[in-house]
Amino acid sequence: MHLIKDRNNLNKMTKNEKEEYYLLTDKLEEIEWAIDCKCNDIDCDKYMYKDLLKKKYMPVLEHNFSCMKKLKREKEAVLRILFQRKYIKYRYLKCNICKKSLDKLSEKSKIVSFTRPIKENRKVFYQWDCVWAHSICAPNVKIPKGWNKS
Repeated sequence: MHLIKDRNNLNKMTKNEKEEYYLLTDKLEEIEWAIDCKCNDIDCDKYMYKDLLKKKYMPVLEHNFSCMKKLKREKEAVLRILFQRKYIKYRYLKCNICKKSLDKLSEKSKIVSFTRPIKENRKVFYQWDCVWAHSICAPNVKIPKGWNKS
């Protein structure tokens, strides 16, 4: 009886860890996006005309360096959390080409995606699939028959 309860708790914990991992990776992606001068922080000096933003107009963006220090600090904090042992099983995969270890958060890894059209009831839907690979191995990924590289 205790084993079943422990197994259920373990499943809940791994589900929570997975949700935390994806939430943290989304946050990291948003921070990296902001560092690349696409900041969406309203308090940043990048938004020159905050009053227009409040009136729901598209702001004129001109980047200043007021938020860069904060963004870099946040990125380091999120990366420290993601390097914890409990997230290793979500971060590391095997490259499908060279069969070596692949870190999903590394800049040396890449997603190679494929799509294919599916016709159903006179409607066309697209099925999407992807493969993680090193940037060096990505050109060597074979496109499955009937799929298009996207």
